[in-house]
Amino acid sequence: MERLGVGIVGFGFIGRVHALAFSALPFYYSDLPFLPEIRGICTSREETARRVREETGISFATHRVEELLEREDIDVVVVATPNALHLPVVEQAAKAQKHIYCDKPLALNLREAESIQEIVTQSRVTFGMAFQNRFVPAILRARELINEGFLGEVVRVRAQYLHSGYNDPQRPMSWRLRKDLAGGGALADLGSHLIDLVHYLLGTFVVTGARGKTFITRRPRNPEGTDFEEVLVDDWAEVSGVLANGAPLTIEASRFATGSCDELRLEIEGMEGAVRFNSMQLNFLEVYDARERGGPYGGNRGFKLIESVHQYPYPNRIPGKFAIGWVRPHIACAHDFLLRIAGQPSLGATVADGVFVQRVLESAYALSGY
Repeated sequence: MERLGVGIVGFGFIGRVHALAFSALPFYYSDLPFLPEIRGICTSREETARRVREETGISFATHRVEELLEREDIDVVVVATPNALHLPVVEQAAKAQKHIYCDKPLALNLREAESIQEIVTQSRVTFGMAFQNRFVPAILRARELINEGFLGEVVRVRAQYLHSGYNDPQRPMSWRLRKDLAGGGALADLGSHLIDLVHYLLGTFVVTGARGKTFITRRPRNPEGTDFEEVLVDDWAEVSGVLANGAPLTIEASRFATGSCDELRLEIEGMEGAVRFNSMQLNFLEVYDARERGGPYGGNRGFKLIESVHQYPYPNRIPGKFAIGWVRPHIACAHDFLLRIAGQPSLGATVADGVFVQRVLESAYALSGY
């Protein structure tokens, strides 16, 4: 089997998740088109590169992107940097003719996202994005039901992504809280997943309204709390929109949702049925069939749970009866990207999908004053 060298640029939390996903592929899937191998990691500083070599056993780690990209044994570049660095890394990787797997959102803003699209189109490199929620089995089942017409005409959509953890006013600044590095706050960070999911499941939509709120407007620059910096991104955001058929859409993203860990909620209602999903019940899709008989005490009507669990189709080699975990869709998303490189059918997000998400973000931030 042909081996595919993977280099990861950015090795914070999400960089490590992508490393885990690509490394796990041979153990989760049979008939892989390529055997992926992590062959290089690029961090932001020389000391962190040295620590990566010690902790992971991967022999090549550097703090210079150019050193990673000039290696002939690296075929795929995973972009896991702060958003402001996506464009320059993609540009260099495309020039080096590497396949590119980019974390979300695509860029800092729409102008940069469109530049990435032009670069990718002209270089003809294979490009994919880590919108891994597309690959949750319950979401894949919802997509099947929608495409089969189970819902009938869609009449309402509500999507929420709720995190806590930013409530502490002593939590110091990080790149996700800096507009020049992240491009936005909760909406860019969490809402980008929701925008992509609605687009993936139901097609295009337009933004009609948006509002946002920054609850803590000044934060310490460092853990010691000796200096403070103004926060210019949203802690909470709500976006209103309309689907192509005129159905109303609401998207809400919060990093101030007290009591929520990583809670993605999706509700889609149609004339004939409805589906609901909550990532804190990752193993199930809730389904309502309005065609069921009603009657005294409700008849047969009511939401039921579809046990989607770990039931990925072939070539998944792990039996489907087990509970699914948060990292598993990341592994499925990475597998889908290998299929795309091999020229096989792919469900993963494209650069055009990334530009659509960025366009929605840009419209929403313009309307909300961010």
